[in-house]
Amino acid sequence: MSAFYDLWIGTQEPQKARLNNTAWQKNIDGKYYLSLPQNDIIFLCEKQSSTHTLVILGQFYEPVDHQKLLKNCVDYVAGATSIFDDPAGHYILFLFDKLNLYTHIFTNRLGTYHAYYRTGKNSNAISTYYLGLAKHAENKQLDWEGITGFFAMGFFPVDKTYLNSIKIFQSASYYCFDENLNLIKQQRYWQWTRNVSGNDINIHTVELDNILKLSLSYSLQNKRIALPISGGLDSRVLAGVTTQNQYNNPASIWGFSYGYSSDSVETKIAAKIAKKRNIPFNQYVVPNYLFDKLDIITDSVELFQYVDGTRQACMQELLEKRSDVVVCGHWGDVWMDTMGVEEPFGNDWKDALLKTFRKKIFKNGNDWLLKEVCKPYLTNSKEYLDSYFSDFVSQYQHINDIDFIMKIFKTDQWSFRWTLSSIRMHQAGSFPVLPFYDKRIVDLFIKVPNEQVKDRLLEIEYLKVYHHDLARITWQEYDRNLYNYKWFNNRSIVYRGVKKIQRGLSPSKTIIRNWEIFYLNENGRKNLEQELLTSAVNEIIPASKINMLLDDFYRSPSSSNGYAVSMLLTLSQFINKIL
Repeated sequence: MSAFYDLWIGTQEPQKARLNNTAWQKNIDGKYYLSLPQNDIIFLCEKQSSTHTLVILGQFYEPVDHQKLLKNCVDYVAGATSIFDDPAGHYILFLFDKLNLYTHIFTNRLGTYHAYYRTGKNSNAISTYYLGLAKHAENKQLDWEGITGFFAMGFFPVDKTYLNSIKIFQSASYYCFDENLNLIKQQRYWQWTRNVSGNDINIHTVELDNILKLSLSYSLQNKRIALPISGGLDSRVLAGVTTQNQYNNPASIWGFSYGYSSDSVETKIAAKIAKKRNIPFNQYVVPNYLFDKLDIITDSVELFQYVDGTRQACMQELLEKRSDVVVCGHWGDVWMDTMGVEEPFGNDWKDALLKTFRKKIFKNGNDWLLKEVCKPYLTNSKEYLDSYFSDFVSQYQHINDIDFIMKIFKTDQWSFRWTLSSIRMHQAGSFPVLPFYDKRIVDLFIKVPNEQVKDRLLEIEYLKVYHHDLARITWQEYDRNLYNYKWFNNRSIVYRGVKKIQRGLSPSKTIIRNWEIFYLNENGRKNLEQELLTSAVNEIIPASKINMLLDDFYRSPSSSNGYAVSMLLTLSQFINKIL
């Protein structure tokens, strides 16, 4: 049921383990506790020297000499080198100094493996398991700036969590704690740059192909592979690379897709991709699983994503039975497109970015949440959010590309705090492989000019050159293949008009969101009322206001009130379990 590898450091003995992990066990020299999955695939390694212990949780995507990595960490900590050469992979590093009892943490380039630290008079602790830290915190004061960001954007800002006393370790960062786990140093070891290359698009597609082959050949070797396939481009790129390379036994790959109905366009396209590459494949309809799986979802995403947003939850048991790793295509679409930031007049680049932030990052339905839930605790929520964003982008005024600055924000904030939390839902059954989070992918797209990625151009050209058979299959975004998508497609007015008429003739309503399955059924309101009206969350927001929200939602369900209900349910889960 779990592919979580959890570590805990602190004088206080950890309590409940995640999902069906083993009970917490202290390591031999007493420096830390581990709680591990009950399977044979171990994403855990320990390397010793006479003075230090290095613990690696996760997986590298390239060959790494662990002894050299240990030395690199020790030299960086000692100041003998100013460069920390982070390996490619999905991991976090814990370095224990045996002499002065200091603890050092290194997150990877994009912070894919999350861990947190808690401060308190007698309860400083570090762990990969947030809910365990929160449950036994001395100070359980809610962080209303963090919750405001969560409600407005769908993710927590910077290093904030639900509680003031607990912070997340940020990406590309080094942390040092003394023997009492007091934080004494924090710094980034890698900084964003923008070095646009003059190379043509063909050279960049070659580089992309080389990186993906190297990354996947190393991370998937000798493993049973689950391959989610959609109607988009990123998953077909990974399907192409995974099946193209000879290191994989075709019998070791299992493809799947899920949609909201048996005639889902997405699963039909996915089936064609799988058939073209001879991948064993299954199609699934997303069931009404939410309230049966709330505890599993909560322990997996740790309530850093709204609980009904995890379609992966419906695959958890199958992933556990049929795979060791699951290949995730997340963030490929961000690297291989632009952010759509309008170029400013004169020097108003910050205003242009702020306009994009308000338009594209804020969620429909956030106004109700900020007014009815957050305002009594944070009266200036909009000003706080504007200031948070402005402070972030100000770090990158040396980069003369505002579209890329927005991409940095989405990667360092949205991806770090939201996307990676959702990926942990896969981890409830199988360990995720994240090829588009490989640091070599980051280095590549730092130099690719915007005109080569705009409208997915580079990715389309890549598929045409390296996987032309998959390029001939329909792209769901345009309802056309990659050779004719520019013509009569679902972006054109005439095409949309035809499709609208067809939908009008259909007797059934098309489901496009998870909450429509979970809430708009005969037991939907009853389940929500049980969670929201018999909950400690009523101490924060009166039951009368929740009832008004539910009345509005069931009278006229929309993306706005649906989001508000989803986020309120998520907050209630935290309050019920932790406070």
